[in-house]
Amino acid sequence: MDASFPHIRVPLYPHRHFLSGVFALIFFLLLVSPACAAKVLIVGDIQYALVADVVSEIQLSLRSQCKEYSIAEVKGKLGAVVDREDAQVVVALGMEALAEAQRLPTSVGVVYGLVVAPPKSGRANTTGVYMSPPVSEYVATLRRYLPSLSRVSVVGSQTMIKSLLGSNSSPVDTYHVSSSSDLVNTVNRLTDAKALLLLPDVNLLTASVMSNVYLFSFRKNIPLLGISEANVKQGSLFALVFDPKTVSRQIGEKVQAILDGRDAGAIPSSPPRKYHLYINNNSAHKMGIELPDEMLRKAKRIYQ
Repeated sequence: MDASFPHIRVPLYPHRHFLSGVFALIFFLLLVSPACAAKVLIVGDIQYALVADVVSEIQLSLRSQCKEYSIAEVKGKLGAVVDREDAQVVVALGMEALAEAQRLPTSVGVVYGLVVAPPKSGRANTTGVYMSPPVSEYVATLRRYLPSLSRVSVVGSQTMIKSLLGSNSSPVDTYHVSSSSDLVNTVNRLTDAKALLLLPDVNLLTASVMSNVYLFSFRKNIPLLGISEANVKQGSLFALVFDPKTVSRQIGEKVQAILDGRDAGAIPSSPPRKYHLYINNNSAHKMGIELPDEMLRKAKRIYQ
């Protein structure tokens, strides 16, 4: 203490009543301040690497805060989670997540992803990105690289054909099937086909069906066009497979459009903008098909 001011005492600590008041104010502010709400909820099987990667890409593409939830966390209570978070949009990754999201009130926008084809849903305020290429993408690939095979025989359920063929006027022959046995019988009659495309339907494309179809394909030298890299490993001539990063960005674009004021129902569902090409060169050799160098250079992976 300075001897010049003997009458002034400076306390070493603030008054205890002042401290109590500060703590009380902080506690009150914590009570009345709303929790940090998320405008966007992303729901999916996030324990899988592909889904987790898509979630990360979506988050990077958005300007708004979002939270991710596993299916198990929101099963049967997604509506309550949306209310608690005051969310405007739910991104549903996969059919199980979409089934939960479809129960939400239509005031909440829903954007689906990681589903094979456009789902049958009468729910308003819904849009999304599906994984399967339209039939026209296969036709365009054949026309560009293998024009002698450009007339494709397309086999699938009526729903899948309607979803993935649409109003397409490409030179294709379509065959509606309603069961696995019907599919095998139909394929076995297509001995004059130039190329075969089986539309993705887990209820039809069993392991037994695929074994029968591959047997027919190699016996008749009719190339089968795949829908996955696994199909190409098994013997399909080639497959067009969606690019996860591109799909993630497309989902993010749709979500942002909804946050900016658009109704999800006014935003058309869409296929991926980019595909990876996988080729089985061994299948091509067995069938006497010469793949042009340009097509081989385009491939992400070639199986020999």
